[in-house]
Amino acid sequence: MARRHAPTRIIDASGRRRLTRSEKIGIGSLATALALTAVGVVAGILIDRLLSFDDALDAGGEWDEGGGVGTRWE
Repeated sequence: MARRHAPTRIIDASGRRRLTRSEKIGIGSLATALALTAVGVVAGILIDRLLSFDDALDAGGEWDEGGGVGTRWE
């Protein structure tokens, strides 16, 4: 039965260990997730600044004005 040996580590000329394929994939995945989060935050801030959600949520005025339903749409 053949034994699996630990993968050999490749050392470059400056003496540093090179990353394995799975380590590179992990770092790339983390960088992608961080970049998508940053893009989402920026998009959310831009949408919040460009659109006024206060008017959409307040679609007719105060309910306690005492003017009844008819004055909400005037």
